[in-house]
Amino acid sequence: MTAQKVVSLSEYRQDTQQMHIDDVSAQAFLFLQEQAQELDLPMRKLLKEHLLGIACVVKAVEGLDEAQNWLAIISDEISATGHH
Repeated sequence: MTAQKVVSLSEYRQDTQQMHIDDVSAQAFLFLQEQAQELDLPMRKLLKEHLLGIACVVKAVEGLDEAQNWLAIISDEISATGHH
């Protein structure tokens, strides 16, 4: 056998967790999109306010440095995906 068919438990858990995270994120986006349409709100502004709200919660709970770290990681991810 050349292909390895054994998957480690930690890899399986990480893959499963990521699948759930992706699913919840997609559902949240669809909810925001639906609400924006129903209330005739600009989606771009709604998303910006939502992201700002999340950053403010992280700042309040974990501190300014952690909020800035999250935003830097997001910025790096966006920059990296822009080159593909």
